[in-house]
Amino acid sequence: MTRPSDAPLVSIVTPSFNQGRFIRQAIDSVLAQTYPHIEHWVVDAGSTDETLEILRSYGDRITWTSGPDDGQSDAINKGFAATRGEILAWLNTDDVYSPDAIERAVDELVRHPEAGLVYGRGVILDESGGETGPFVGLEPFNLWRLLYMLDYILQPATFFRRSAVDAVGDLDRDLHYAMDWDLWLRLAAHSEVRFVDHVLAGSREYGDTKTSTGGWPRIRELGGLMRRHTGDRWTPGVRLYALDTLRRTLRSRGPRIAWVVDSMVAFASRRIIEGAPVHADGWLGPRSHLVVPQRWGSFEVDFEVHRLPAAGPFTIELSVDGATVGKLETDQAEAVRLRCELPKAKNDPFVCVDVKSNIAFSSAQDRRQLAVRCVGLRGGT
Repeated sequence: MTRPSDAPLVSIVTPSFNQGRFIRQAIDSVLAQTYPHIEHWVVDAGSTDETLEILRSYGDRITWTSGPDDGQSDAINKGFAATRGEILAWLNTDDVYSPDAIERAVDELVRHPEAGLVYGRGVILDESGGETGPFVGLEPFNLWRLLYMLDYILQPATFFRRSAVDAVGDLDRDLHYAMDWDLWLRLAAHSEVRFVDHVLAGSREYGDTKTSTGGWPRIRELGGLMRRHTGDRWTPGVRLYALDTLRRTLRSRGPRIAWVVDSMVAFASRRIIEGAPVHADGWLGPRSHLVVPQRWGSFEVDFEVHRLPAAGPFTIELSVDGATVGKLETDQAEAVRLRCELPKAKNDPFVCVDVKSNIAFSSAQDRRQLAVRCVGLRGGT
């Protein structure tokens, strides 16, 4: 772990508004950290409940301000601007850190100077703070799936470098539901993303959270965000979020139709998930994709070949805009590595690489059509 003499300052910002029933737990989780070099700023929007009294009770152990702002993103940006840390994070008033979260995150960033963002595991808390289970949406980092499928990165379990945020820009103040997803994508375009295999935070889920009450305005914002980053408003991920919103909307009409709604949404969601060309466990379909940052210039990809065609060798071809950038053949079920150069003329932050294989087989566990497993993807050296 990082020694105190080497320890960079970590700045935690907590946006706050009338969350007095939760804020003490959030602050205490920061003060209880095993990492010694932390500053904690609470940016309050002018709370009228017990929040200010609670903030005063901490004396000089935290820094706080209270006054009007233009929403959560604006409050977080103001906090980042006022702080001095090399490493940044924000912790909402209803979330908490694990005791060694900051120590784990800083150690990962120190050991990997190429990384601009790290994220870890998380647990879900109920309204009273009881743990209900792990955050099940977590996935290993995969840029295609972060772009097109789901925001599988749990926000309170993230930490990032100030230099990276300075390079890509602050949180978008016009976003109210997906400002974190937008920031992850912009940071991924700029620098590497690392996963910490450790529980870093607890995220509270209850009926009044912004995610739970966002409804169709949240879906419209997600669609606009995806169009900004991918050119496609209705990505598979936005469809999944829309189905969940439809389920919540219809269930509110009464218990009689709840089981029907749940069944229909579960079926439609499963079809979207199983039909995706890229899966969370690394499996790719016969017509699939990789997404890599343009800044790499070249990349290496590791595949595991598990099945061979009935006649001839297994082949896999990688292309960008129809131009082949890599191809291999093998007549053995084995691990293989392919190095590819990206086209020089591409100016987008991300490059979509089409992956075509000459084999397809059905998964034994579900309806997925599979071809090859991607087990490694990195910038070329």
